[in-house]
Order: sequence, then structure tokens, then C-alpha cells
Amino acid sequence: MSVQQPTRMNYVAVGATSTTAFGSPGAYLHRVVVNVASNTEASAIVKDGSTTLVSFPATTAAGVYSVELNVATTGQITATCSQNASMSVVGLFSTYA
Repeated sequence: MSVQQPTRMNYVAVGATSTTAFGSPGAYLHRVVVNVASNTEASAIVKDGSTTLVSFPATTAAGVYSVELNVATTGQITATCSQNASMSVVGLFSTYA
């Protein structure tokens, strides 16, 4: 009997005031974890091609938010954070396009 190893997910960390593009069509997007440090200028957006999947407006209260998506992408993933926000995008994808 063989032991099955769990599938290990990749993640991409997106820092404050940055945009990162990664993945390709057909990638699996599992979860987005957003850390909002302050509700002043703390927006975070994740897009699949031109479709917005997750959007936290600049008025979101400070805290850590986890959004489970479980979707296959149709385009390249783009994650953008403004100041006072950062995020980790978790899934099965090539790291950077």
C-alpha cells in the first residue's frame, strides 16, 4: 500500500501598492487572503483576465479576510493592492507569466 501525498498549492504574495500578474487559462484559484491594515486607501482586487473575481473597496474595515473561490481561470490572474493592504493568492498555477 502506498501513501498518497496531498496536493500542495502554490501561492503568490502581493504587497502594498503593487500589481502582480501570474497563471494562465485553466489554472485553479483556490483562495484569496487579504490583510487590510487600515480602512484608509486599502483596496484589493483580483481579476481573471478582464473579469473581477474579488474586490475590496478602500473603505473596508481593518482585518484579515479569506475568500474561498475554487474556480478554474479563463485568463491570466492579476492581483492589485493599494497602500495599507496586502494579499496572498492560493491555488494551482504557474507562478509568474
